Amino acid sequence: MAPAPRTSKRRALWVATGVAGLTGVVGLAALGGLAARDDKSGTEPVADNHAAAPQNAGNDSHSDDEGKDGKDRGQEGRDRGEWGPDKGDWGKDGKDDHGKTREVACDDDALIDALELANRDHGGTLKLAENCTYELVVKDRKFGSALPEIKQDVTIKGNGSTIKRDAEDTFRIFRVRDGGDLTLKDLTIKGGNANEFKYPGPSAPKAADPAELDAKRVEGDGGALLVERGGSAHLDNVKLTDNNAEGDGGAIANYGRTWLKESKVVNNHAQGDGGGIFNEGILKVEETHVDDNTAGGNGGGIANGSGEHHDGPVDLASAAKADKGEHGKHRAGTVEITGAYEGKDASLSTLSRNRAGHNGGGLFSSGGWVTVSFTAIGGNVACDNGGGVYAENTDLLLEKVHVAGNHADGNGGGVVTTGGRDWAGNGAEKDGLAGSATIADSAVVDNTAGRFGGGIYNGEWLIKIEDGFLTREHDKDDNATLTIRDTEIKANTALNGGGIFNNKAKITLTKTHVTKNTATDSSKLHRVAGGVLNNEGRVKLDDKSLISNNDPTNCANTVEDCFN
Repeated sequence: MAPAPRTSKRRALWVATGVAGLTGVVGLAALGGLAARDDKSGTEPVADNHAAAPQNAGNDSHSDDEGKDGKDRGQEGRDRGEWGPDKGDWGKDGKDDHGKTREVACDDDALIDALELANRDHGGTLKLAENCTYELVVKDRKFGSALPEIKQDVTIKGNGSTIKRDAEDTFRIFRVRDGGDLTLKDLTIKGGNANEFKYPGPSAPKAADPAELDAKRVEGDGGALLVERGGSAHLDNVKLTDNNAEGDGGAIANYGRTWLKESKVVNNHAQGDGGGIFNEGILKVEETHVDDNTAGGNGGGIANGSGEHHDGPVDLASAAKADKGEHGKHRAGTVEITGAYEGKDASLSTLSRNRAGHNGGGLFSSGGWVTVSFTAIGGNVACDNGGGVYAENTDLLLEKVHVAGNHADGNGGGVVTTGGRDWAGNGAEKDGLAGSATIADSAVVDNTAGRFGGGIYNGEWLIKIEDGFLTREHDKDDNATLTIRDTEIKANTALNGGGIFNNKAKITLTKTHVTKNTATDSSKLHRVAGGVLNNEGRVKLDDKSLISNNDPTNCANTVEDCFN
């Protein structure tokens, strides 16, 4: 892998991409807006249906502005051929059109008919009427979606149009089945609402096909789009807004392969996890804004897998039940989030102003692999832990990322990295649950936590103040291992460990500055550090790292080579 760039080059890069000087939500607001993309496809074949005059144009168009290398573990997913230049658009032939092309009149029935024909014809391309609003009023009760299931290779060219739910009845918009491949371009999807599946009669059947049950359990997922295992979706210049899910994934629930490019996922809500997107498959997000979404559970913006967490004492019986039940059903997948970083049209991806009822205001991951680069993560809120990012038992890489102005009511205003749940108290490391993370060439600034770790919290998140904050001889049982290099951790605030709180875990700082962070604990009953507080773990600094000008102390004598 290529070595990390020097600090001077990194600063130049931030200036070039518009990140230098960002603090909190105010700076992130300048990142809104994506450059319009030209449709470079050739002349369309003669259509089966002639487009009617446009209607309801304008309000839902895309004219509004809203707001990789360097890690071996992050490369693992790409080495398996999951995405990348070798695959092109994940195995597509590079052509915009697939099968027969049909022009679709500005009418919802015409859209439904065209999709049914495309499925029957083994795929096809639909060209929607320009700037039209397709208002869907009836759902297919068998599949819980308004439009026919996507079972073939189907491309929909939106031409600036909108597909929206316009009914009291609740239903999602799109569902992609095993073997289906859906491409959406230049389109808005609005108002989808996915409901949980309810078995008819007084109780669920005693026996059922496992595959059928697996399909039924996702009925409440993906308000706008549900991608089942074996299915795939490609979204190019697509806006998903005002969608809801009774389960996971307010806008998108991905169990297969989903790719978003130059798109917007805004103002969506999930009662479960993933206010914007829930992932249990392979997800790539490129030059895309995931903003202003909310989740009742984890991951206000994006959730990779599920988890049940509570800040405070845990009832072991309830925890064990949850692990085997509703949320224990999920497995994490692979997520790559990146922005453009070359040329005059460089554009960051954003995860901003999202909110989670539990952990991970911007991004949540429980297991799997997550890589984030050239992305601004700002103004997110978690009611428990991890205002910007919460990653447990996850191989995490944050590279060239700006984490600013996030808040957690509990621990980790900016970032939480942890080894996962240890409810039974038998040692997370014994179960192989260990978090491993790297933060490189990044900035973690102006974040706040109600408890510990204003900028970063690393290690077990269930900690009792009465245990005291101690130094001890380090052993091999690290709950989480975090490497921070060429990074600035500045002006963060928490009750203790304003910059970093490390609990029974390991942190290595390389060419990293921890400055002007604040701890607000005034009880004086234990050690208080504004910079780095190390409790029963190990923090190692190289000679080019600096911990200074923190209030009330830099490290409260808990970190070797840190001067107070």
